[in-house]
Amino acid sequence: MEIPLDPGRLESGLARHATIAVPTSGRPAVRRRLSALADDLDRAIRPRATIRLVPAAMVGRDTLRLGDADSLEGTSVHRFAGADRLAVVFASLGDGIAERAARSAERGEMVEAALFDQIGSRAVWQLGQRLLAAIRLAAHRAGSRAGGPLFPGDPGLPLAAQPILARLGDPGGAGVEVCGGGLLMPLKSLSMVVAIGPGVRRWARIANCRECRFHDRCRKPAETRKVCR
Repeated sequence: MEIPLDPGRLESGLARHATIAVPTSGRPAVRRRLSALADDLDRAIRPRATIRLVPAAMVGRDTLRLGDADSLEGTSVHRFAGADRLAVVFASLGDGIAERAARSAERGEMVEAALFDQIGSRAVWQLGQRLLAAIRLAAHRAGSRAGGPLFPGDPGLPLAAQPILARLGDPGGAGVEVCGGGLLMPLKSLSMVVAIGPGVRRWARIANCRECRFHDRCRKPAETRKVCR
């Protein structure tokens, strides 16, 4: 099974779609500033991504054996039941958008800095959704199924999984560096794993949120909760 990645398709319209997602209702000044940033945003966002497939098998309920030596452990790993492969994904928007946010802040243009940061966060999320769609399409064409994604740091998959994914995946090919504590550089980067196999079941990310011990007092805005679904 191959998962082809077309850089042009990954990038196409990414800045525009992320910009549309920024709430500007009743804020004409913000809309004007967004419009002024449009061309710069297109130049700033340069996505790169890698996907590697790793043999996988469940061991018990909360352990997924990967290859010959590695494994993922966590209370959400049971969602990968039925997997025979795991897609290990690394992706980044590049340094451009973080650099522009920093320069704007240095000039005292705090609205522009905040807009660059917001759009970068939304763009990297949408990049992950495009990669997930590519994995699911490739699995379907191969007569298999792909489940939902898990991100290190999600409820049930600790950040300690990040070095394991770095060994199995190709962060360098996506322009990503895994730093201490499992953090990724550049800032607008992501890693995720997606289970593939004939018996894999899909789930919504909101299911992971419900397993979080902070779910009942979560202070994330409603729009973020909606995206997680």
